[in-house]
Amino acid sequence: MLYRNQSTAEVTPSKPRGILSSLLWTAVALAGLFLVAGAPIAAQSTICSNSIAVPDPEDPGLVADCALLLGAKDTLAGSASLNWSITTPINQWDGVTVSNNRVTRLSLGNKQLTGSIPAALGNLSNLQGLGLYNNQLTGSIPSALGTLSDLQYLWLYNNQLTGSIPAQLGNLSKLQHLVLNNNQLTGSIPSALGTLSDLQYLWLNNNQLTGNIPAQLGNLSKLQHLVLYDNQLTGSIPAQLGNLSKLQHLVLYNNQLTGSIPAALGNLTNLTRLEFQIN
Repeated sequence: MLYRNQSTAEVTPSKPRGILSSLLWTAVALAGLFLVAGAPIAAQSTICSNSIAVPDPEDPGLVADCALLLGAKDTLAGSASLNWSITTPINQWDGVTVSNNRVTRLSLGNKQLTGSIPAALGNLSNLQGLGLYNNQLTGSIPSALGTLSDLQYLWLYNNQLTGSIPAQLGNLSKLQHLVLNNNQLTGSIPSALGTLSDLQYLWLNNNQLTGNIPAQLGNLSKLQHLVLYDNQLTGSIPAQLGNLSKLQHLVLYNNQLTGSIPAALGNLTNLTRLEFQIN
């Protein structure tokens, strides 16, 4: 799949004036969007500017978001039903929040989704929240989600996701919640997550993660919950975790950790839950 780390605005020309020019511009924008996403253009998605799904057909950003979601609908939903349609206003679509004429949140928890996470969601350049929890999603977490520079929460817990945690999620500089627990994720915890300076909640428990706990997680100065239990983590507990002055929960039980408990953890004056048993 051809994917570039660019927003939709970076692969489309500037907006011309006039009705005919606007229609031509929209066609070019949609073609560019789906070329980057590497996905075919669904026939119905070319008429998102029908004044029903998108009330302002000359708004290229929302037209592009509409087209993208329609193209991703079947992949994401699987056997489930979503009311996404060109005959329904986009602000009435299941789980879709529109602000300032862009899709800013996609909240589809408890929707019985049986598909997979489309990589094309990485082109929703104004997305602030992505919640696909409590479904039956399979497949991997697309590395393309690492391009969502405005994302504040990523809730994918309670699914059947496999594969590794993409290191590209370390690019999400505004991320506050990364909640991936209760899946079947494998591989190690990316050290790149240690760059997420706004992160408050990191829940990776109940997976099949291996390797060491990255010492770089000790850089997460705003972190309140570090929850990694029920994995297969090895090695010692990094002393750098003692730098997490706002940490309230440190839950590492039922892993394969060895060595001693770092004395530096005594600096965690806000800690209310500490569990290291079954290691």
